[in-house]
Order: sequence, then C-alpha cells, then structure tokens
Amino acid sequence: MKRMKSDPEKFDPLELYAKVSSAQGYKIGIDGDVDDFVERVAKSLKSALESPTMIHGKRTEAMFAHVAGGLGRCDLIKQEDSGASFVSPDAVAISDYRIVTKAGDSILVEVKNFRMDSFNRFYTMQKQYLAKLQRYADMNKVPLKFAIYFSGVNQWMLLSPSSFIDAGRTVQIDFAHAIARNEMAMLGDRMICTIPPLTMTFEGDIEDERSKVDTDGNALFTIRQIRMTCGGNPIDNDVEQRIAFYLMRHGSWGSDGVPAVVVDGKLKSFQFSFDPVEEGEPSDQSFRSVGTMSSMVSSAFQEMTVEENGVVSMDVGHDPSVFQLQIPEKYKGRSLPLWQFVLQPNMDFEG
Repeated sequence: MKRMKSDPEKFDPLELYAKVSSAQGYKIGIDGDVDDFVERVAKSLKSALESPTMIHGKRTEAMFAHVAGGLGRCDLIKQEDSGASFVSPDAVAISDYRIVTKAGDSILVEVKNFRMDSFNRFYTMQKQYLAKLQRYADMNKVPLKFAIYFSGVNQWMLLSPSSFIDAGRTVQIDFAHAIARNEMAMLGDRMICTIPPLTMTFEGDIEDERSKVDTDGNALFTIRQIRMTCGGNPIDNDVEQRIAFYLMRHGSWGSDGVPAVVVDGKLKSFQFSFDPVEEGEPSDQSFRSVGTMSSMVSSAFQEMTVEENGVVSMDVGHDPSVFQLQIPEKYKGRSLPLWQFVLQPNMDFEG
C-alpha cells in the first residue's frame, strides 16, 4: 500500500490561512494580517509541541494508518477529519479515518491512545462524545469502530461501540474485554508463531590477523557468512530468512547478550539468539507466539519515531508497505515453520 502523492508545503499553508482568515477577518494583500497569522501559528505550534498528550495522540493516529496499511487487507485509508465540513444543527464528531477493505467493507475509525498502568484499569469515554461519532457514522451509513492502542503492551484493539461496558454517563473497557472482543482480524491481523529459538550468527575469518582480540576486548571483524536457524535447524531460503529477520527485529522475543566464539585469540563468530520472554504456553507445545502482525508493524514504526529521549517524529514519509511483514495468509513455511492464528471476536465475553 502506498501513500498518495501531495505537496503539503504548497497547499496546506494556504488552506490553513484560509481557515484562520475567515475567523480573524484577514484580507489578502495586507502585510499585517500575514504577520499576525504567522505569529498565531507559531504560538499554537509551540504549545502543541510542548504537550505530550497531543504529541502521543497524533503519533498514535499516524501509526494506525501504517498498521492498517501494513496488514494488507485495505484498499483505502483516508483521513476523514480534514478539510471543511458543513453539517446540520445536530452535534456530530468526525472520526479520524475512513477505511475500505479489499472485501468491500467500509468503516469509520476513531483512534485512541491508552497507557494503562494495570490490567484492571479501564479506558473510559463520555457517552455524549460517542453519540456524536455515532451520529456521523449513521449519516454515512457505515459502521463505527474504535482503534485503541494499549501502548504499555504494544497491542491494538479494534472495537465496535457495542463492545464497551455501560458505566452511567460513560462507557468503558478493560484489556481483557478488549482483547476478547477485538476485531483487528478484519484488517488482516494475525498472531504469528514459530519454534524457538531464532538465531542469527555472523561468521568471520580466523585466518585474518585483524580479528585478534586486543586487551580491551575489541577486534576488527569482517563478515564472511550469515547463518539463521529456527529451533536449531538452518533457515535455507531467502524468503524465510527475510521473514525470520523481521520476527527477530520486531517480534516480542528477547535476546540475552551476544555470545562470541574466540579461537586462538581471534574472533570467529558472534550470535544473536531470540527466545520468548514470558512463558505461560503449554510446555508440550513446540511453537511459541512471536506476537501479532499489528504489534510488529507498530514496533517498526516506533523504531523510526521514538528515541531514548522520547518521541522525535509524529509520522514518517514511508509507505505502509515498508512496514509490512509479507507472509501469505495460509503460508506455513518449510525451514521456518509458521503457525498463523486469526483471532475472532467473542462479543458475548463477560470475563
């Protein structure tokens, strides 16, 4: 999936000026009006960039578009709440995205970021706000969905309004109910499993004198070969090596250290080995979950937008296809055995 080309530097400032102009009474050709516009925008932008809530919210909104596009079942993902809108007196709220799937289904999606500090905490939304979004969806005769990003556990949930729990003036949902009623499968989300460990070994040349380890533990290393394994067996084709590398890089498994092999004082090889971080799956089960595809796309997106000091970018210029884990839906693998689980929602789940 690719982003449609546009020229935001050329057209967006003019559109923003037109909107502010109508409110402030600006006139074209008046220098003072342009100066006032620039001052207002600079002040507003500075305030927004100093608001972690606004930054995280905008970044999550952008991330969802890449997640939905990277899952492979969407024909169209369009920002819905941009541009001028004119409505009847009834109060409405316009959702963030309009999505058309390859199956021909259309939905409106409102994106939310939720950082829960415990699994017992509820995401809460005012009924009045929900009613405004629902009214807009009803006008368009398409279903309304909420894409909630549980950021602490890197999980996306796509939920219908009926999935939420009534709480008087609000509706709410916790992680357990959200995961049980999750509809991300309609966008192509799947849980990917394989056999641990996944390893990547970099082989050098011990005949090369530069590979000798010095007193500080450093050595020059020339890579002669890269080997990958799954469950101890070699991954021997390019397609599955690419998939394995993606799973190692963006999956939920962890790597403890980088074991190195030194022969006669020379660095021969070093290895990255990835295993499940948490147990809890049946001990007689050979495969383990590496995570959902949506979580892995999110990890890839975060790699480009978050650094040690926090968020450095709210969006990226890449197409969603850059983040895509290209595994056919019924692909099982050969040297890289794969299990793919499509998790269907249970709307009757009560917990």
